[in-house]
Amino acid sequence: MQTFFDSYLSEGLKMIRLFDYVDDLVFLMKVEDKGLSYHYINQAVKEILQFDKSSINRTLHEVIADQSEADLLSAQYLQVVASKEPVKFIHELVNPTRKFIGDTTLYPVSNEEGDCAYILAIVKDITEKYQLEQKLRENEERYRLIAENSLDVIKLINPEGIIEYVSPSSAVIVGLSPSDYLGNHFSDFLCEEDRDEVVLKFAEIVQHGKSLTVETKHLHADGHFIWMEIIATPVFKEGRVVQVVTSARDISERIEYREKLAKMAFHDYLSGLPNRRLFEDRLDMALKHASRHNERVGLILIDGRNFKAINDTYGHEVGDAVIVRLARRLEQSVRSVDTVARLGGDEFAIVLPELEDEKDATRVAERIVQIFEEPCVIGAHEIAFKVDIGISVYPDHTLDQKELIRFADEAMYSTKADDESSYCIYQAPIIL
Repeated sequence: MQTFFDSYLSEGLKMIRLFDYVDDLVFLMKVEDKGLSYHYINQAVKEILQFDKSSINRTLHEVIADQSEADLLSAQYLQVVASKEPVKFIHELVNPTRKFIGDTTLYPVSNEEGDCAYILAIVKDITEKYQLEQKLRENEERYRLIAENSLDVIKLINPEGIIEYVSPSSAVIVGLSPSDYLGNHFSDFLCEEDRDEVVLKFAEIVQHGKSLTVETKHLHADGHFIWMEIIATPVFKEGRVVQVVTSARDISERIEYREKLAKMAFHDYLSGLPNRRLFEDRLDMALKHASRHNERVGLILIDGRNFKAINDTYGHEVGDAVIVRLARRLEQSVRSVDTVARLGGDEFAIVLPELEDEKDATRVAERIVQIFEEPCVIGAHEIAFKVDIGISVYPDHTLDQKELIRFADEAMYSTKADDESSYCIYQAPIIL
């Protein structure tokens, strides 16, 4: 640039006219005692700012109507005169029809004595770029406000899985501050059983650029895990994923409700025991396991005696309490691998897998009889409650599940018919 203007000063306006063919605004300002005056303006200045030849040899303050703007520009020029170093700044320019943003660079041009004789000003129109950047800043501020006031936990995660930003809501929802997350891998905060699967899903987002939603358990500050739904969305730059934005919300109540619905489908609402549907499923699994491992399965059916009389005498509320008490006593009579189910009313069933022989089932029946020798105390009422028990054993009595249930039912009715017995084992009829 200095070489160019050394040539210019010696050869006049020959070379400066080259600036008439560039799109940038170009001014050559002459440094004089009276101030800075316009010595040259290129064609772009004439077209965009609508300056004309009358501007030449006039000062900044004479040409620019806004004296405040003239003062600001004059200060920038005088800084170049004093320092003899280029100065760069951004400012707004105005023409009769529009405003635009200029990226201005001022270059000092020295004479033979080393004094700053001229200043070359080159102004690039960056209006579109500036407006885009301004929009970006506004959007970033808007997104920041959304993130900071969101009830969800917002995170920015790089393609390697490292957390780069976390919204302040994390302190409220999971008890962890944003600083607890930053620089750590996102999977460090997930429960171990879900970790590998979620990491694989994250890799798919980075590789294929598709959004996805996962449900996983997230660490809480007090050490327990809470269910969260995480929506992960990739952020692209030049066609590749450069960040992943995740939005996570606490769905513990939703999961709890879902589990309640599932339990209602397979459990008795009053006693909390497996219902007939789950009982049949457990019995089927036990029989298949026994078939593979050459084991026995015992089935016990239990029916209460005179339960209708309890309801009629004490009311349904007491009757329900008796059912619940009966369920708890039956659970106390069996192993953890056994299944106690309520089939309806005061009818219950017990599946006894992995038995060695028939006697294992009768021992359970004897425990049940013994437990029910003690009356149920419900409020102010002491209620004696007896049960009738029928037993069948796979494969001793049958290989068929439906027959096994029917045989246990027949044995139970044999007990009802015999006042002296508390339980009966199925006996195949004697064919003469």
